[in-house]
Amino acid sequence: MKISQRLQQINSMISGHYDHIWDCCCDHGLLGMLLLERSAAHQVHFVDCVPSLMQALELRLQRFFPAEISGLNPNMAPHSDPDLNPDIDPDIDLQSNPEPNSNLYRHTQWQVHCLDVAALPLGQTSVQDKQLIIIAGVGGELLVDLVRAILVQHPQRHLEFILCPVHHNYYVRQSLTALGLGLKSEHLLEENQRFYEILHVSTIAAPNGLPITATGSLMWQTLDETSLPRAQRYLSQVIGHYQRMPTHKQIPEIIDAYQQQLALLLSEHGGA
Repeated sequence: MKISQRLQQINSMISGHYDHIWDCCCDHGLLGMLLLERSAAHQVHFVDCVPSLMQALELRLQRFFPAEISGLNPNMAPHSDPDLNPDIDPDIDLQSNPEPNSNLYRHTQWQVHCLDVAALPLGQTSVQDKQLIIIAGVGGELLVDLVRAILVQHPQRHLEFILCPVHHNYYVRQSLTALGLGLKSEHLLEENQRFYEILHVSTIAAPNGLPITATGSLMWQTLDETSLPRAQRYLSQVIGHYQRMPTHKQIPEIIDAYQQQLALLLSEHGGA
């Protein structure tokens, strides 16, 4: 399957190494497979609530990322969904007693979870583990609900999120700020005549202490001659969207915020 620009961009925003990366609402698991190929984490988790999708994905993962020791399958962790792995004994420690000098840990391991993203089993990992949770391809309101649920259930953990809502970016940004998250990076992407904002945020603010702003900050600071017209079109499109709403539904402060962002962009680039 062709990897979308959106998934490729998310992949490129993941640097360093994590203990666990959770590819949520993963659909066919294409992003997680990219992460497996380059060993971006010790363990990549594929999470979705559609059983048929996850069963097909598990078969695909077994084919392309098989266990490396015959008779042992470290990819089938004891807490993988039993409905997807009916033949796996959950009491067996699949990672114990590897053969001497084996390549058991040479590649990233994976797990498939057929469950609601709000119920991620983070409690089964170490508090010290470095965690990245990716949620993309869902609406802004649902995305915020999922992030909030995860934070409420795991208030003491240091968590990072890469988030790509399909709409309601202003609401998402304000909500993430209210939840106390800090900005690490952000990117504006256009694909198939649709715009996407991708945010990398953390429960611990980035070293430069950047807040998450309602209309974006970092993604406007690296524009070149190619990306500037795209940014202007995006802001104009968002302003037009809010202005076309019925008068009783319009929110003047949102329109004003995007108009100010567009004016600032034009002034910084000589009115281009």
